[in-house]
Amino acid sequence: MEIQPEIQIRNAVDSDIEFVIETIVQAEKGNENSISYCKLFNINESEFRAVLGKILKEKICNFEFSLLNFKIAESRGLKVAAYGAWVEGIDGISSGILKISALKTFLQKENILHYKMSAPVVDEISIRRQPGTIQFESIYIVEEFRGKNIGKMLVEALLTDLAGKHPEVEAAHVQLMKQNSVSLQAHQKYGFEIIEEKTSLNPQILNFYSGDTRVLMEIKLR
Repeated sequence: MEIQPEIQIRNAVDSDIEFVIETIVQAEKGNENSISYCKLFNINESEFRAVLGKILKEKICNFEFSLLNFKIAESRGLKVAAYGAWVEGIDGISSGILKISALKTFLQKENILHYKMSAPVVDEISIRRQPGTIQFESIYIVEEFRGKNIGKMLVEALLTDLAGKHPEVEAAHVQLMKQNSVSLQAHQKYGFEIIEEKTSLNPQILNFYSGDTRVLMEIKLR
């Protein structure tokens, strides 16, 4: 019988920045070895990692690239997984505004202009984040620790933390590309159910994403 690893879950700190960068990059790659942000902003992976590092050090709260959103799973002192989540719009500012403001700060003007040209295509599968909901984004589990229930442990730890601080929250959401079957099936095991889908018929969508359909998944909290 396989022995399950002893897992501790804690909040991310400054010394976890490199692991959180790796988490965001690997979550973005999904089933493929490509990063949508690199395509949208016309940058390479090294540049994207460098920008992420600068943003994470700023410790801006409540959006995808906030160090303070993440929890780290460790086994015997080794970082083996991470997941991030926040309550959308809790300070009256959407995560989308926070994200684009952070990216504008650390990207070149030509990168922002490249994104603006891409925006009409990617907006076709954009799903608005609902204020007052817990938003999950960017999960990564080191390969040899997959299949050991660590993802579910991270989800439960984040839900317990955020719902405890914000008891008025009624639901938790995650957005995925439907074609990322591994992540989709994993989140179904975590308790998420698909409640919305958006598909683009524009073939150019595949220039930026690994599929043409984004799904919104939900866990009802009460």
